Amino acid sequence: MSLPALKDVNCLFDDEQSALSHLQKVLEEESAALLDRDILAIESITPKKVTALKTYQAHVNRRLDFLLQHELEGSEQGLLTLIASFPQSEHERLTSQWHSLKQGFEDVIAINERNGIVIYHNQQRNRNLLKILHGGKNEPNLYNGSGAAQGHSQRQRLGEA
Repeated sequence: MSLPALKDVNCLFDDEQSALSHLQKVLEEESAALLDRDILAIESITPKKVTALKTYQAHVNRRLDFLLQHELEGSEQGLLTLIASFPQSEHERLTSQWHSLKQGFEDVIAINERNGIVIYHNQQRNRNLLKILHGGKNEPNLYNGSGAAQGHSQRQRLGEA
């Protein structure tokens, strides 16, 4: 493996780490906005999230293309084969950097899953609140759909005791 390829791998890893860190930051902002139920913040974060995801995907694609250009498998195994071809000192550093990238990606997945759970619970809560507002399954239901008292077999007229 030539020295320019080592420089290219360093650049690819640095760029991918930067994009991953930015994506993680955006997802953490989204998480805070979801927990605060700040709709305006969520709406402003969504385009940032889409851009960050596209940027990260572009960097992953660059790494995979680089592997294919060097006639290696476009996978983790191909990357590890490439890393193993470098001198031992570089091999250890690049392996460590790769593991850091993988851990960062796992962290992003965990944050995204947590955000999904918050969204799901908020949807459930809102759905239940809407049922209450619409009178659906609000037990005990004291009034029927027409507003009359429910469950009383005898009706009393106003003024009768």
